[in-house]
Amino acid sequence: MTKPELTSGIAYKALQNFFNQKPFVLFGTGTSCAVDPSFGMKALEEYLQKEIPNPSLTTNPRKEWNKVVEKLKIGTDFESAMNEIKDKKLLKKVIDKTAEHVTSLNRKAGFEIFTGKTVWPARHIFKRLVDGLPETDRTLHVATTNYDMLAEFAFANSEIPYITGFCGGVIRKLDWTQSERQVTFNEKIPSGRSKMVSVARIKKHIRLYKVHGSINTFEFKNQIIETDSCDQLVDGFQRIMITPGASKHEALHNYRTALLSEFDQAIRSHSAFLFLGFGFNDNQLINNAIIDKLRVQNSHGLIVTRETNERIDALLKNSKNTWLVCKNENEESVRIFNCQYKDWLYLHNKEFWKFDKFAEEILGG
Repeated sequence: MTKPELTSGIAYKALQNFFNQKPFVLFGTGTSCAVDPSFGMKALEEYLQKEIPNPSLTTNPRKEWNKVVEKLKIGTDFESAMNEIKDKKLLKKVIDKTAEHVTSLNRKAGFEIFTGKTVWPARHIFKRLVDGLPETDRTLHVATTNYDMLAEFAFANSEIPYITGFCGGVIRKLDWTQSERQVTFNEKIPSGRSKMVSVARIKKHIRLYKVHGSINTFEFKNQIIETDSCDQLVDGFQRIMITPGASKHEALHNYRTALLSEFDQAIRSHSAFLFLGFGFNDNQLINNAIIDKLRVQNSHGLIVTRETNERIDALLKNSKNTWLVCKNENEESVRIFNCQYKDWLYLHNKEFWKFDKFAEEILGG
């Protein structure tokens, strides 16, 4: 059977209808790279090569790091090259240097976002999604593989309530139940002719799952904690950041309850998924949690990103309800794809592969 042509009318209607389903949102480094390209994996790769010099390593870690560097030189992707790291001391050094790099960028960009000097590009999409939450379900479930806190600064700037599962003061402990109480309020409603009663309500808010940890997340005395006052690591604190490579799987297993249990439940309860600046690099996380939803269960998906890649292209071939919005390869314009249609739709003089433009064009603001 010949596939139909994809028209702008069909595409616009499909993209707008997608948001009637209250999607789960997963955003990646593309949202941060739009603020500063140094947040990207290429910049991190270059930083680590500069900051982990061979003379500082003992024999076994040096051999492993040399293998990483050799693979990168012949064009092996960063994730695969990092599979060479098995030594725990070398892994700790990689994590600490990664945190050092991201923290430095986050400090500058984060406060510029909070003060309004810089706009986090996905802010408008999240604002529309939260404002549009139904009264009967006031939680937008969101996950990120990013270590930085640019989203949190953007939510604060936009006065969007959010929780990350932690509650407390300068040292916050992981407790989703208590964390959710931070976004509740009491509302007085009539009861009978003259009586008013106080009823607990929940604010429209974001429930944010940082599935690879964060620059402000640590293990301390066998507890997972969050603190914003620990730029420099001190004795007794171990960073929780899941870096690329084979060690990721062990780390995800060790911290599965803290990082993924609530995320897994949220994935199971959703049938629509929005991906913003997400490259689908994480086979462990995505294959186990989401791919079956899109391919087998035909859940609805929408990917908005600057550039496609072979992983996204492979996913689209077998996911009939998944749409891709990305940049045209040769010009500043947008192209749209869904496997039920014959070919790409090219829209010239449109740039809504950019998140702010997408909000204007598709969500109307």
